[in-house]
Amino acid sequence: MVLVLLSLPMAMQVVVPEQTASEGEARVLSQLPDWPRRLADWLALPRALDRYFADHFGFRVDLVRAHALLRYAVHLPSDLRVLIGRDNWLFLNGDGTIEQATGKLLRPREIAKFADYAAVLNARLASRNARLLVTIPPNSSTIYRSRLPAWAAAAPRVSEYDLMMKALAKRGVSALDLRPALLSASATHPTYRRTDTHWNKFGALVAYNAVVTALDNSRWVIDPARVLRGFEPVEGGDLARLLAVAHDVSDEEARIDLSRFDQPASRASRIETQFEEGGDLIETGHTGPTVVVIGDSFTRGFWQDYFAMHVGRYVWIHHELCGFAASVVEAYQPEFVVLAPVERQMFCRRG
Repeated sequence: MVLVLLSLPMAMQVVVPEQTASEGEARVLSQLPDWPRRLADWLALPRALDRYFADHFGFRVDLVRAHALLRYAVHLPSDLRVLIGRDNWLFLNGDGTIEQATGKLLRPREIAKFADYAAVLNARLASRNARLLVTIPPNSSTIYRSRLPAWAAAAPRVSEYDLMMKALAKRGVSALDLRPALLSASATHPTYRRTDTHWNKFGALVAYNAVVTALDNSRWVIDPARVLRGFEPVEGGDLARLLAVAHDVSDEEARIDLSRFDQPASRASRIETQFEEGGDLIETGHTGPTVVVIGDSFTRGFWQDYFAMHVGRYVWIHHELCGFAASVVEAYQPEFVVLAPVERQMFCRRG
């Protein structure tokens, strides 16, 4: 019986088409290595074959799924990039996110570099009659500290987010701290996904309202009570996919209904930037200012419908860790520019 059980995966692998990627694990599977031609290739062959056979055997999808669910149930994540917190909240355990939340990671030189960059950008845009606002979407571990494991839940005396707000203020750069608005809103409704790194649509709306208020455009504020239609169950998010349990773990997403507002006949198009996925241009067809958001996955797609109700053009490009081309921003002659890197990426890659 043991021999039969051990032979079943090998037999199944013969008849099942070979996969190149695992949707459940959100990764590309190892491929069969080429025939070695040099000594270095021969030396690397055992490890390469080991990786290949570990990714290709019969019933692998089912076994990986069962293994992931078992580890998830006992709070032993199958991927160390994910931290399982209280009430089964998932947090990214990478890019220093947990260390940022606990205050154990403080990088004043990197913070000063970003603040200096923002000050230069602020002066450049001001000379073109454009107003810059810097705002930092917080990590989920910053807002949902109470869901972190007990060893990480204590609030630090000072955090990198605190230092960044002070550094920007010192240089005269207009900056918005999103933490108070999100923490206040979280007391009544969830603002972040439980199994994802991102905020939900309600949290994005709360952040949007705070941004337009900081830009002195309070008439653009959208009352959540008028558009929030509760929360609906959805499949697990990106962190659940890293644990290979996305299909088995449920999450919630806010339902935002803008139908009672006059929606412009917007035209969306892709624009070329240095970022490999390009940027977004939303042309609403009515008069109004141009707004450019320089952000990442926390803002792409989340804010465009809100801004589109009030502006003539809305542009989104990636911040690329300060590597974005300022000329792309200036080409659209914006009245307002929002620089919004997520907390874990609020730094400049280049020197």
